[in-house]
Amino acid sequence: MGLTKRNDSYYVEFRVIDDGTTLSLTRTGLGAKLKRWKVNSLSKTVAKQHEALIKTDLMKGLVKSNQAQGVMTFKGLTEAYLALPRVKEQANYKRKQAWVEKRFLPTFGASKSISAITPESIESYYQSRRKEVSLATANRELAAIKHIFSWACGTARKLPLARPYLDKNPARSVWKEAEDNVRDEILEPGQFEALQANSADYLRPINLVAYATGMRWGEIVNLTWDRVDMKGGFIRLKGEDTKTRKGRLIPLDLFPGLPEMFKELYKVRALHTSHVFLNGDRPIHSMKGAFQAACRRAGITNFRFHDFRHTAITNMRRSGIDALTIMQISGHKTMVCFTRYNSFREADLRAAAEKSNTYLTLAHSQVARQVSEGGRKKTASA
Repeated sequence: MGLTKRNDSYYVEFRVIDDGTTLSLTRTGLGAKLKRWKVNSLSKTVAKQHEALIKTDLMKGLVKSNQAQGVMTFKGLTEAYLALPRVKEQANYKRKQAWVEKRFLPTFGASKSISAITPESIESYYQSRRKEVSLATANRELAAIKHIFSWACGTARKLPLARPYLDKNPARSVWKEAEDNVRDEILEPGQFEALQANSADYLRPINLVAYATGMRWGEIVNLTWDRVDMKGGFIRLKGEDTKTRKGRLIPLDLFPGLPEMFKELYKVRALHTSHVFLNGDRPIHSMKGAFQAACRRAGITNFRFHDFRHTAITNMRRSGIDALTIMQISGHKTMVCFTRYNSFREADLRAAAEKSNTYLTLAHSQVARQVSEGGRKKTASA
């Protein structure tokens, strides 16, 4: 009994008696069983606080028996999941809502007990969707189902759950098919100039920030003036602004004219909102149509706004900035993910070959001179 530490969290354990209505604390006794609660923290201090709270509730008879809590339906589970603040903050929250309402509930049954949903039923759903939509869409839907049930089991990262609804995730054994969806589209300087010439006035500053810094779409359109340090020369994003929940610094001098652009925007900034980028007097929520139209007019095909991230990272690498510094600017946490955004062209490889050629030529010439000078010294001494 007490605290148990595992790789993912601390666990609180007490020996209890379950009378079908409540759980009561006991040391020994017929029918006593060990009950475990996951703390969702690796902090021993936090774990001890949870231990004290649970023990108090057990002594007061406030912990209900699983038998008395009724059946958790799939609809109830999805409603509780979608109500979580951390889930609401996710970029694909509205899409998850639509999946739950239009796909998951009709398929698995709103009133069905979550314990009755089997791996086979989830596998069947996934395979049927594979025939109806793209592999990427089917995989995203499966990932959402997995996350919902992962939370129900108390194993979802960063989503606390006081009491798991399930002991085992029925979606865990359902594997998604591998996708070959790594994009390698970037804009060369001439193409970017053409895009800017064909973009709406409100769109050009957004394009420039994306092209120069590699910031994500949401980070750009939600940027507020308190995050722009023009005196210090940085965009200072906080954890709440980024996908990774980790703040970062982005230099304004990554592209000629970028600091000046922010200064001009600041001169005409709106007083009713703190957003940097506006369409008229309103913050921007979508510009997909305007961006695609600008690409068509510029003769640019198969380029998405997110590809600016590939472009910026590739340009930083071409300019000689080391990979770790680029990752600090772009916000990538792992080298594997960063590498996916680093595009190479034949010109890059030719440039690398020229650098190698120059280095080795100079190195071997220096060796040859040293050998020649050594020979002359031996001849002179003889």
